[in-house]
Amino acid sequence: MTLKLSPQTKITMLDPEFVQTINAIIRSSADIQNGQGVIINFRDPEYSAERGGYHPLELSISPNGDLLYLTDFSFAGLPPFVELGIELDWNFEQDSFRQFDSFYDLECGRSLLGLYTRNFTAYQKSGVYEVEITAI
Repeated sequence: MTLKLSPQTKITMLDPEFVQTINAIIRSSADIQNGQGVIINFRDPEYSAERGGYHPLELSISPNGDLLYLTDFSFAGLPPFVELGIELDWNFEQDSFRQFDSFYDLECGRSLLGLYTRNFTAYQKSGVYEVEITAI
């Protein structure tokens, strides 16, 4: 059986286009073996604290296709102390949603997850990200 992202999470069904996009990326990777999960990183090479751009994103999928987490990073702080940190994080293993340094129950992030994945899919289709996939 080939690894595929499941459309179901603990709180909602994922946007179908998001699921198709992620599954296409998984299929395109020759390094993924049956029985392995993956971590996928999306980076806009132009993103910087000075110029802005598209936030980096990391997600992980278990060997059985469950979305384990989806994390959005952004620059925070004032120069010269700007650093890349977590802005949004849906952690399905720990049933938590994080926005900057505030933690909530996963359910609190339900509606934002739908909006986020739809926007991400549009950005990915426009080619702004470099994609790296790693077997776990």
